[in-house]
Amino acid sequence: MKVDRITLLGSPHKNSCNPLVSVVIPAYNEEQYLSGTLQSVINQDFQNFELIVVNNNSTDKTAEIAENFGAKIIFEPRQGVGFARQRGFMEAKGSIIATTDADTILPSNWLSRIVDKFEKDENLVAFGGLYTLYSGPLSARLTFSYFAHPAWALDKFFSGGWGLPGVNFAVRKDAFLKVGGFKTELSIGEDAEISRRLRKTGKVLLDPSFLVKTSGRRYRSGLIVGFMTYLPNGITRILFNKHKFLKLPAIRSERPLLPRLLARFIFVLIIMTFSFFYFSHYCPLRAGLKRPNFIINKIKAKQTRMKSS
Repeated sequence: MKVDRITLLGSPHKNSCNPLVSVVIPAYNEEQYLSGTLQSVINQDFQNFELIVVNNNSTDKTAEIAENFGAKIIFEPRQGVGFARQRGFMEAKGSIIATTDADTILPSNWLSRIVDKFEKDENLVAFGGLYTLYSGPLSARLTFSYFAHPAWALDKFFSGGWGLPGVNFAVRKDAFLKVGGFKTELSIGEDAEISRRLRKTGKVLLDPSFLVKTSGRRYRSGLIVGFMTYLPNGITRILFNKHKFLKLPAIRSERPLLPRLLARFIFVLIIMTFSFFYFSHYCPLRAGLKRPNFIINKIKAKQTRMKSS
């Protein structure tokens, strides 16, 4: 799933002039994953769509990869997934807008199922599904495979309705415009927040069997550490209907974070230990400390030898 170079199997996508669906993918420094995501998009069995990649001020080959796959590239300089999704949604031509993340693999019938749901139910304003992890710790992958649905059902109970994850999310554009779009200041929970407002305009449906696969990089340091990234915001959203925790670190690697933090801690500890030893034993006057006894004894012995000579 992880791709380190620009790859394209087959021909690049040709955006429809009058698309029914717009696929919007926000991307910030996603050169390692974006190729796999875009390949799964252009392999869809439904082809009347435009492909939009929102380049969220990337400094790597994100834009080059998107261009190689035939995507329409929109530049959004303001950092954050809220800004990026909002920009892409506003410029989308389709009456239905579907969105996912740049590290996600879609099933080939993803768009056809979305279109089918909206065509069969005119009261449906937003539709989505859940996701599993194709990488990351085994504990995280198993948890998402077996407990994602109960967790989302619990969230529905406390929140008063389904909250759709941004990784597997579709909405009618007129409903999106009616509620005013995303809260762009949010870098986490923007999908749940707009789901709440969309529920006031019509039907919001989540199908637990409608799955996509995304990377487990958020859980690279373990399941508990990963959950702690999202848990504070989830608690305040459910209990107080507020999004208090607005910052989400940009994680672009699946290398475990804890070993690197531990290495930095050990490095700092070594430097501090060396500094303490150096200043306390060899620079006592500069450190404002008393000279250790073994140094005083050496000085006295030297003075005694000088007197005796």
